[in-house]
Amino acid sequence: MFENNAVIDEQKNKNTGNPSYYQNILFGAPGTGKSFKIDDPEKGYGLKDVDESRKFRTTFHPDYDYAQFVGAYKPKKEGEKITYSFVPQVFAKAYAAAWKLYLQRDSRLRGNDDKNGDNDSGKDIQVYLVIEEINRGNCAQIFGDIFQLLDRDGDDFSQYSIDADCDFATWLKEDSILKTVWNEYETKVGDGKLKLPPNLNILATMNTSDQSLFPMDSAFKRRFDWEYVPISFEGKDAAKYQIDIDGSQYSWQKFVEIVNEKILTLTESEDKQLGEFFIKPDSGDIISKDRFLGKVMFYLWNEVCKDEHKNGSFFRAKINDKEDFFTFQDLYKNKDLLKQFMDELLAPKT
Repeated sequence: MFENNAVIDEQKNKNTGNPSYYQNILFGAPGTGKSFKIDDPEKGYGLKDVDESRKFRTTFHPDYDYAQFVGAYKPKKEGEKITYSFVPQVFAKAYAAAWKLYLQRDSRLRGNDDKNGDNDSGKDIQVYLVIEEINRGNCAQIFGDIFQLLDRDGDDFSQYSIDADCDFATWLKEDSILKTVWNEYETKVGDGKLKLPPNLNILATMNTSDQSLFPMDSAFKRRFDWEYVPISFEGKDAAKYQIDIDGSQYSWQKFVEIVNEKILTLTESEDKQLGEFFIKPDSGDIISKDRFLGKVMFYLWNEVCKDEHKNGSFFRAKINDKEDFFTFQDLYKNKDLLKQFMDELLAPKT
C-alpha cells in the first residue's frame, strides 16, 4: 500500500485520480504501533528516513489550543527592553517549509522547461505534519479557521484560501523562510492569505479507547482518510515477549489474545482491547511483574473490569479453594494472587 521512504509517484496519482498527499488518521486499540507505522520505511509511511527539516510533530491534549498549534504574539526581552513578536508553532513551521520547497521546485522545473520533471519524483519536497493523539484535543478549537484549508481541490491545493491572522501573515512575509520566495508565494496564494500546498501531508494517530475525550464532528472526520491499524503479532518482536511472574514465564501474545476475547465479550466493543505493543519489556524480551502489574493489570481493572466488578469481570481466581472475584488492590495484598490468575487464565482448555 505504501512506498518506501514515502515516495509519492506523482504520475501514477495523476493517472488514477488519487491525491498526491496524505491527510490520514491512523486509528486502533492502544499499543498497535500507529506511531511506529508512520515512521516505518518498509510497511508504513517511511518518516524515519525523511530529513528532520521536513517533518514536524506535536501531541494534542485537553489544554492544547490554536496558539500552541499555529503560533502567537509573545513578549521577548532584549537587553533592557521588552519587545513583542510572532512566535511560530508546529503548523506555521510546517506550512512555511512546505511552501518554500514547493515553490523552489516549481521555479526550478519551469526554469528547465520541465525537461527534468520525469526524473524528479518529488520525494524531497514532501513535508509531514504529524499529530499524535489527535482526539485528546478539541480539534474545532485547535484548528480554528484552518479547518477550511483541509478541503483540497483537484490539484491537491486547498480548495479555498483563508485570511491569515495579521501577526502570522507578517511573520510569513518578513521573518519566515518564505521571505526568500515571497514573490512566488504572493502570486500563487496572495498576500495575507493561506492555502495548503500539495506537498504538505497531515498524519495523525488516534486511540479508539479515548474517543470520548473530545468527540470529532462528521465535518472534521470526512476531511481525512481513515486507516485502521489492527492488532497483529505476525512478524513482530512482541510475539517473543514473556511475562515473568515470580520465576514463571507466560507468553505475552497468548495473554493478549485471551484477554482481548474477554474484553470483547464483556464490553461488546474492541475499543478497550490491548495492542501488541501496549507494553515494552524491561530488558530483552522479558516483562517484569512490577511493570506488568502497574501498566497492564491496572489498565484492565481501571478501563475494563472496575465498573463490571462481580458482574462478568474476568478479575477472578481460586482463593481459598473457592473461585471468587478480586480487585486490583487485592493483587498487592496477596503476593500469590497474580500467579494464580495467570495460571488459570492461560491454562489449556479441556
